[in-house]
Amino acid sequence: MTGGPGGDADVVVVGAGAAGCVVARRLADAGADVLLLEAGTAAATPLAGLLDIGPGSRVVARHPATLGDTALELPRGRAVGGSGAVNGGYCAPARPADLEAWGQGWPRRYAVGLARAAERLRPRLAPMGPVAAWVAAAFPGRVAAVPQARSDGRRVTAFDAWDPAGAGVRVRTGAAVRELSWAGGAVGGTGGARRCVGVVLDDDEAIAARQVVLCAGTIGTTVLLLGSGIDRAGGHPVGHRVQEHPELLLDVPAGLTAVADAGLGAGAGAGPDAAGGLPPLLSHVVRLDLPVRERGWVPEIEVRPYAVPMHRAIPGLGEVPHRIGVALMNPLGRGRVHADGSVDLPDDPGDATALAEATAFVAERLGIDGTVTRSTSHHLSGAARVGEVLDDSGRVLGVEGVRVADASVLPSLPLCGPYYTVLAVAEDLAARMVAERAW
Repeated sequence: MTGGPGGDADVVVVGAGAAGCVVARRLADAGADVLLLEAGTAAATPLAGLLDIGPGSRVVARHPATLGDTALELPRGRAVGGSGAVNGGYCAPARPADLEAWGQGWPRRYAVGLARAAERLRPRLAPMGPVAAWVAAAFPGRVAAVPQARSDGRRVTAFDAWDPAGAGVRVRTGAAVRELSWAGGAVGGTGGARRCVGVVLDDDEAIAARQVVLCAGTIGTTVLLLGSGIDRAGGHPVGHRVQEHPELLLDVPAGLTAVADAGLGAGAGAGPDAAGGLPPLLSHVVRLDLPVRERGWVPEIEVRPYAVPMHRAIPGLGEVPHRIGVALMNPLGRGRVHADGSVDLPDDPGDATALAEATAFVAERLGIDGTVTRSTSHHLSGAARVGEVLDDSGRVLGVEGVRVADASVLPSLPLCGPYYTVLAVAEDLAARMVAERAW
């Protein structure tokens, strides 16, 4: 779609990514008049395994970031399906231990939300390709399969699986939201309830709603909240202490992965599948624990045997070596998202030491001595955490009429990729809105 019906609504959902599609569908099923706004206009490719985040992409927004003294660029999906339309489709659920710190009731709530998400998305396991098999053989008993959001060579996004338009949701693309609108004109001031009454688009169009649900992603939601007056000065630490999975990329000598790089028969998943999709970028991971550190911290590591070099999966990217990812899944460091959408990621000494030790261990076990590149896992979360910025139902504390339901809400980052968790939590928060008849 390049446009859609406008007008006021019971509920405006901002962002047609993973959380936005879930929330819009569930509220429409419950009888709400829902308008789903998406800033992007171009359609993402349906080809499974393709990460359309390269320099010529029309379906991402790019945000400058720093990781210590390293400058990075963080692409985020800007199309229906959101970042789920351009990521690797990695669908690992959080473990119960990941949820214990979220508060009483969250393990049960998460389990129910995950079951509802699984009914829609139906992620599938993929065969182990040659690179994953090579890495798994070096770490017997440590390998785990990663379910994939794909079917017959096609990517399955939340927009595909939840089909909000099929439930009567009015989906409008090319609708970039500039700010929230407030009763009385502003969120500030003393006395009385602070009530959100809709949104204002970049072209100054105002849309009224009884409820606004922000699902614009960790960066987009932060920018909207801060730009609308919801900030630390008012008791809301929006954008503070965000979490990310730092990752080191270890170059692998070309001869060791030549078969997989060429996409020739040496194992299931080595090349394009029967429907033309690329092999899953990450079908299996290896999980390792490092020795206990100060404060009882046990660094947990995820080794990622990427199936192909990144330039085969990212259109327009110059040729790069085949790489193995080594990611820290329970980092100590916390970062910051700013009002302009830029991001400062932490360069915590403990995290850096643990990652360096883990990468050296992996390289030694695999018998390689490759160059190491600093990166992140693109798992940024926690900019508007439940319990600090939001209540247990996703409502912004002290404010009426506005909620958040995307990765921003996570009290802590799970020890896996957060995509499946975002879907599960969005299911839970949508169910709470339905139970309250919030609109």
